[in-house]
Amino acid sequence: MKPFAMIHCLLICLLLGCTSQEIAEWNQKVSDFGGQINTVVTGGKQARSEKDYAIALPVDIDTAASRLRRYYGYSDVNAQIAALRQSGKASDEWAAMAIAEEGRIFEAAPGSYYKFGNKLGENEPRDEVTLELEKNGSGTRLYITYRSSFSSHLTDSYVNPLFYQMRDVAAGKAKGKTRRP
Repeated sequence: MKPFAMIHCLLICLLLGCTSQEIAEWNQKVSDFGGQINTVVTGGKQARSEKDYAIALPVDIDTAASRLRRYYGYSDVNAQIAALRQSGKASDEWAAMAIAEEGRIFEAAPGSYYKFGNKLGENEPRDEVTLELEKNGSGTRLYITYRSSFSSHLTDSYVNPLFYQMRDVAAGKAKGKTRRP
């Protein structure tokens, strides 16, 4: 449909005696107008900002990581992707690419370091949360980073409940249903 419409437009312009300069100017105006509409609809290019939280926990790193994985459903996406790619099926390759594009993070060095992360919400661009756990003597140091393009999502009243919940889950104080952050 588009090529047909462009041919009609070009023929009309030629019949009306428009120069290529005039056509280029019209094209630029249409492009600028489309850019303005896009800016209004999406709110323009949104810069990502972040809010951090760090706390020392009196819990072994493997225990804290296990609690966070179980409660929030973090899984080893690297192993899932590798298994799908090794199957040799085209559909599994597509599934592996889809999982990779979800932006989930999973790194593990048992006994010393863990990193989990995923994207949240329905807004575009989606928010992101990343948890890093480091061995800290007999305890654990937990770092949480929340990234968002929406300033209202970086207020204390928005992110602190999540930060405190993650702290309580890692420390073994939060009980209840498993859920995603």
